[in-house]
Amino acid sequence: MLTEKNQIQIHGIDFLKIESGLTTVGTDKGGWVYASNRPKHEVSIPEYFITKSVLSAQQLSNLIPELNSLDEGLDFTGIDKDVREQIIGKFADIIEQGYEVRAPSIGEWKRAHDLGMISSSPNNVEVLADSAFSNFRGAHMDGSPRLEAMIGPLSSQKAGLQVHPRNQNEFATSAVPQDRRLRNTSLRLVISPKREVPTPKVPNNSDFAKNVRTELLCTLFIGIIPSFLIPVLRGFGSYATEGWANLLFGGIVAGFVTGAVWRPRRPTVKIEDAIKE
Repeated sequence: MLTEKNQIQIHGIDFLKIESGLTTVGTDKGGWVYASNRPKHEVSIPEYFITKSVLSAQQLSNLIPELNSLDEGLDFTGIDKDVREQIIGKFADIIEQGYEVRAPSIGEWKRAHDLGMISSSPNNVEVLADSAFSNFRGAHMDGSPRLEAMIGPLSSQKAGLQVHPRNQNEFATSAVPQDRRLRNTSLRLVISPKREVPTPKVPNNSDFAKNVRTELLCTLFIGIIPSFLIPVLRGFGSYATEGWANLLFGGIVAGFVTGAVWRPRRPTVKIEDAIKE
Protein backbone atom coordinates (compact mmCIF):
# COMPACT_ATOMS: atom_id res chain seq x y z
CA MET A 1 0.00 0.00 0.00
CA LEU A 2 1.16 3.53 -0.78
CA THR A 3 0.34 4.74 2.73
CA GLU A 4 3.10 2.58 4.21
CA LYS A 5 5.76 4.87 2.68
CA ASN A 6 6.67 8.48 3.43
CA GLN A 7 7.86 9.13 -0.10
CA ILE A 8 7.25 7.36 -3.38
CA GLN A 9 8.57 7.82 -6.90
CA ILE A 10 6.48 7.13 -9.98
CA HIS A 11 7.67 7.87 -13.53
CA GLY A 12 10.66 9.66 -12.04
CA ILE A 13 8.40 12.01 -10.06
CA ASP A 14 8.78 12.20 -6.27
CA PHE A 15 5.63 12.35 -4.16
CA LEU A 16 5.77 13.32 -0.48
CA LYS A 17 3.37 11.88 2.06
CA ILE A 18 1.15 14.40 3.85
CA GLU A 19 -0.40 13.15 7.07
CA SER A 20 -4.12 13.54 7.59
CA GLY A 21 -5.07 16.69 9.43
CA LEU A 22 -6.92 19.96 9.58
CA THR A 23 -6.24 23.20 7.73
CA THR A 24 -8.16 26.39 7.07
CA VAL A 25 -8.87 27.98 3.72
CA GLY A 26 -10.00 31.54 3.02
CA THR A 27 -10.02 34.69 5.11
CA ASP A 28 -12.15 36.01 7.94
CA LYS A 29 -11.55 39.66 7.01
CA GLY A 30 -14.85 41.47 6.66
CA GLY A 31 -14.07 44.07 3.98
CA TRP A 32 -15.86 43.70 0.66
CA VAL A 33 -12.59 43.37 -1.24
CA TYR A 34 -12.11 40.04 0.54
CA ALA A 35 -15.55 38.69 -0.39
CA SER A 36 -14.21 36.31 -3.04
CA ASN A 37 -11.97 34.68 -0.43
CA ARG A 38 -14.67 34.12 2.20
CA PRO A 39 -15.81 32.43 4.27
CA LYS A 40 -12.79 31.10 6.10
CA HIS A 41 -13.49 27.45 6.75
CA GLU A 42 -11.91 24.31 8.15
CA VAL A 43 -10.93 21.45 5.87
CA SER A 44 -10.30 17.96 7.25
CA ILE A 45 -8.05 16.10 4.82
CA PRO A 46 -7.16 12.39 4.79
CA GLU A 47 -3.61 11.22 4.15
CA TYR A 48 -2.36 11.85 0.61
CA PHE A 49 0.78 12.31 -1.50
CA ILE A 50 1.85 15.46 -3.33
CA THR A 51 4.76 16.52 -5.52
CA LYS A 52 7.11 18.91 -3.75
CA SER A 53 7.17 21.24 -6.77
CA VAL A 54 5.22 21.63 -9.98
CA LEU A 55 6.16 19.28 -12.78
CA SER A 56 9.24 20.47 -14.62
CA ALA A 57 9.47 20.75 -18.40
CA GLN A 58 11.66 17.64 -18.39
CA GLN A 59 9.14 15.63 -16.37
CA LEU A 60 6.29 16.76 -18.60
CA SER A 61 8.24 15.81 -21.70
CA ASN A 62 9.10 12.40 -20.22
CA LEU A 63 5.41 11.74 -19.63
CA ILE A 64 4.28 13.12 -23.00
CA PRO A 65 7.24 12.91 -25.44
CA GLU A 66 5.37 14.71 -28.23
CA LEU A 67 5.53 17.93 -26.19
CA ASN A 68 9.14 18.30 -27.29
CA SER A 69 8.19 18.78 -30.90
CA LEU A 70 5.35 21.09 -29.96
CA ASP A 71 7.61 23.44 -28.02
CA GLU A 72 10.93 23.06 -29.81
CA GLY A 73 12.81 21.79 -26.80
CA LEU A 74 12.15 21.78 -23.08
CA ASP A 75 10.72 25.27 -22.68
CA PHE A 76 7.23 23.89 -22.25
CA THR A 77 5.17 25.78 -19.67
CA GLY A 78 1.49 25.53 -20.36
CA ILE A 79 -1.38 23.41 -19.06
CA ASP A 80 -4.74 22.75 -20.66
CA LYS A 81 -7.39 20.05 -20.33
CA ASP A 82 -5.76 17.78 -22.91
CA VAL A 83 -2.34 17.92 -21.23
CA ARG A 84 -3.86 17.24 -17.80
CA GLU A 85 -5.80 14.23 -19.03
CA GLN A 86 -2.78 12.79 -20.85
CA ILE A 87 -0.60 13.10 -17.75
CA ILE A 88 -3.20 11.56 -15.44
CA GLY A 89 -3.62 8.71 -17.91
CA LYS A 90 -0.01 7.71 -17.27
CA PHE A 91 -0.97 6.76 -13.70
CA ALA A 92 -3.66 4.21 -14.62
CA ASP A 93 -2.11 1.55 -12.37
CA ILE A 94 -2.39 3.84 -9.33
CA ILE A 95 -5.96 4.77 -10.20
CA GLU A 96 -6.85 1.07 -10.44
CA GLN A 97 -5.76 0.71 -6.80
CA GLY A 98 -8.57 3.05 -5.76
CA TYR A 99 -6.72 6.36 -5.68
CA GLU A 100 -7.27 9.65 -7.49
CA VAL A 101 -4.39 11.15 -9.45
CA ARG A 102 -5.00 14.81 -10.28
CA ALA A 103 -4.02 18.34 -9.50
CA PRO A 104 -4.43 19.27 -5.83
CA SER A 105 -7.57 20.87 -4.49
CA ILE A 106 -7.02 24.21 -2.78
CA GLY A 107 -7.42 22.45 0.60
CA GLU A 108 -4.76 19.87 -0.20
CA TRP A 109 -2.41 22.55 -1.49
CA LYS A 110 -2.95 24.66 1.63
CA ARG A 111 -2.38 21.70 3.99
CA ALA A 112 0.95 20.84 2.34
CA HIS A 113 1.94 24.52 2.25
CA ASP A 114 1.16 24.97 5.96
CA LEU A 115 3.48 22.05 6.75
CA GLY A 116 6.27 23.52 4.60
CA MET A 117 6.29 20.43 2.40
CA ILE A 118 5.97 22.12 -1.00
CA SER A 119 7.79 24.84 -2.87
CA SER A 120 6.19 27.30 -5.26
CA SER A 121 7.30 29.63 -8.00
CA PRO A 122 5.81 33.15 -7.81
CA ASN A 123 6.20 33.39 -11.59
CA ASN A 124 3.79 30.54 -12.30
CA VAL A 125 0.07 30.02 -11.82
CA GLU A 126 -0.65 26.51 -10.59
CA VAL A 127 -3.70 24.87 -12.10
CA LEU A 128 -5.83 23.29 -9.36
CA ALA A 129 -8.37 20.49 -9.55
CA ASP A 130 -11.18 22.80 -8.44
CA SER A 131 -13.44 24.42 -10.97
CA ALA A 132 -13.31 28.20 -11.03
CA PHE A 133 -15.28 29.75 -8.16
CA SER A 134 -16.45 33.19 -7.07
CA ASN A 135 -16.22 32.52 -3.31
CA PHE A 136 -15.99 29.62 -0.86
CA ARG A 137 -19.72 29.14 -0.38
CA GLY A 138 -20.37 25.50 -1.19
CA ALA A 139 -16.67 24.58 -0.96
CA HIS A 140 -15.82 21.01 0.03
CA MET A 141 -14.57 20.55 3.58
CA ASP A 142 -12.94 17.13 3.13
CA GLY A 143 -10.19 18.27 0.77
CA SER A 144 -11.86 16.90 -2.36
CA PRO A 145 -11.91 19.23 -5.38
CA ARG A 146 -14.89 21.40 -6.06
CA LEU A 147 -16.13 20.33 -9.48
CA GLU A 148 -19.42 22.21 -9.69
CA ALA A 149 -19.00 24.32 -12.81
CA MET A 150 -19.97 27.96 -12.83
CA ILE A 151 -22.39 29.33 -15.38
CA GLY A 152 -21.09 31.34 -18.33
CA PRO A 153 -17.51 31.93 -19.51
CA LEU A 154 -16.03 30.45 -16.33
CA SER A 155 -17.79 27.10 -16.78
CA SER A 156 -14.84 25.55 -18.64
CA GLN A 157 -12.11 27.06 -16.48
CA LYS A 158 -10.16 25.70 -13.54
CA ALA A 159 -9.08 27.53 -10.41
CA GLY A 160 -5.50 28.77 -10.46
CA LEU A 161 -3.26 29.69 -7.56
CA GLN A 162 -0.29 32.04 -7.41
CA VAL A 163 1.98 32.75 -4.46
CA HIS A 164 2.93 36.34 -3.62
CA PRO A 165 6.46 37.10 -4.93
CA ARG A 166 7.65 38.54 -1.59
CA ASN A 167 5.46 36.86 1.01
CA GLN A 168 5.30 33.10 0.56
CA ASN A 169 2.44 32.88 3.06
CA GLU A 170 0.16 34.96 0.87
CA PHE A 171 -1.48 33.59 -2.23
CA ALA A 172 -4.31 34.49 -4.57
CA THR A 173 -6.70 32.42 -6.65
CA SER A 174 -7.89 33.10 -10.16
CA ALA A 175 -9.56 31.36 -13.09
CA VAL A 176 -7.43 29.61 -15.72
CA PRO A 177 -8.83 28.75 -19.17
CA GLN A 178 -8.42 25.10 -20.08
CA ASP A 179 -9.24 25.25 -23.77
CA ARG A 180 -5.74 26.48 -24.62
CA ARG A 181 -2.26 26.27 -23.17
CA LEU A 182 -1.27 29.47 -21.46
CA ARG A 183 2.35 30.27 -20.77
CA ASN A 184 3.43 30.33 -17.13
CA THR A 185 0.73 27.91 -16.03
CA SER A 186 2.00 24.80 -14.26
CA LEU A 187 0.77 21.55 -12.78
CA ARG A 188 1.40 19.77 -9.50
CA LEU A 189 0.06 16.27 -8.84
CA VAL A 190 -1.50 14.54 -5.85
CA ILE A 191 -2.33 10.91 -5.18
CA SER A 192 -5.35 10.98 -2.93
CA PRO A 193 -7.91 8.47 -1.65
CA LYS A 194 -11.36 8.71 -3.16
CA ARG A 195 -13.85 10.46 -0.89
CA GLU A 196 -17.13 9.03 0.23
CA VAL A 197 -20.33 10.82 -0.61
CA PRO A 198 -22.13 12.88 0.51
CA THR A 199 -19.36 15.43 0.75
CA PRO A 200 -19.37 17.93 3.65
CA LYS A 201 -19.63 21.46 2.31
CA VAL A 202 -19.57 25.06 3.47
CA PRO A 203 -23.18 26.31 3.83
CA ASN A 204 -24.34 28.13 0.72
CA ASN A 205 -25.79 31.09 2.62
CA SER A 206 -24.48 33.38 5.32
CA ASP A 207 -26.46 34.97 8.15
CA PHE A 208 -28.03 37.72 6.04
CA ALA A 209 -29.81 39.48 8.93
CA LYS A 210 -26.60 39.62 10.97
CA ASN A 211 -24.67 41.03 8.02
CA VAL A 212 -27.27 43.75 7.50
CA ARG A 213 -27.17 44.72 11.19
CA THR A 214 -23.38 44.86 11.10
CA GLU A 215 -23.44 47.05 8.01
CA LEU A 216 -25.97 49.46 9.48
CA LEU A 217 -24.07 49.79 12.77
CA CYS A 218 -20.73 50.30 11.03
CA THR A 219 -22.19 52.92 8.71
CA LEU A 220 -23.74 54.69 11.70
CA PHE A 221 -20.66 54.75 13.95
CA ILE A 222 -17.95 55.08 11.29
CA GLY A 223 -19.73 57.35 8.84
CA ILE A 224 -22.88 59.16 9.98
CA ILE A 225 -22.06 60.05 13.60
CA PRO A 226 -18.53 61.37 12.80
CA SER A 227 -20.00 63.32 9.88
CA PHE A 228 -22.23 65.27 12.28
CA LEU A 229 -19.65 65.51 15.09
CA ILE A 230 -16.89 67.06 12.98
CA PRO A 231 -18.66 70.40 12.25
CA VAL A 232 -19.87 70.58 15.86
CA LEU A 233 -16.38 70.08 17.27
CA ARG A 234 -15.00 72.68 14.86
CA GLY A 235 -17.49 75.28 16.05
CA PHE A 236 -19.99 75.02 13.20
CA GLY A 237 -22.81 73.51 15.21
CA SER A 238 -25.48 75.31 13.20
CA TYR A 239 -24.43 73.44 10.07
CA ALA A 240 -25.24 70.15 11.81
CA THR A 241 -28.91 71.17 11.63
CA GLU A 242 -28.97 73.32 8.51
CA GLY A 243 -26.87 71.00 6.36
CA TRP A 244 -28.06 67.72 7.84
CA ALA A 245 -28.93 66.27 4.44
CA ASN A 246 -25.40 66.79 3.13
CA LEU A 247 -23.90 65.42 6.34
CA LEU A 248 -26.15 62.39 6.26
CA PHE A 249 -25.28 61.65 2.65
CA GLY A 250 -21.57 62.15 3.34
CA GLY A 251 -21.73 59.85 6.34
CA ILE A 252 -23.43 57.12 4.34
CA VAL A 253 -20.82 57.43 1.59
CA ALA A 254 -17.99 57.34 4.14
CA GLY A 255 -19.47 54.25 5.76
CA PHE A 256 -19.89 52.62 2.36
CA VAL A 257 -16.29 53.34 1.31
CA THR A 258 -14.77 52.07 4.56
CA GLY A 259 -16.70 48.85 4.09
CA ALA A 260 -14.50 48.03 1.14
CA VAL A 261 -11.43 47.51 3.32
CA TRP A 262 -12.71 46.98 6.86
CA ARG A 263 -15.57 45.32 8.62
CA PRO A 264 -15.52 43.08 11.72
CA ARG A 265 -14.01 39.67 11.11
CA ARG A 266 -16.44 36.98 10.02
CA PRO A 267 -16.70 33.69 11.94
CA THR A 268 -14.81 30.65 10.66
CA VAL A 269 -17.02 27.83 9.42
CA LYS A 270 -16.20 24.76 11.52
CA ILE A 271 -16.35 21.14 10.39
CA GLU A 272 -19.39 20.59 12.58
CA ASP A 273 -21.18 23.40 10.71
CA ALA A 274 -20.83 21.61 7.37
CA ILE A 275 -23.82 20.55 5.32
CA LYS A 276 -23.95 17.33 3.33
CA GLU A 277 -25.41 17.17 -0.15
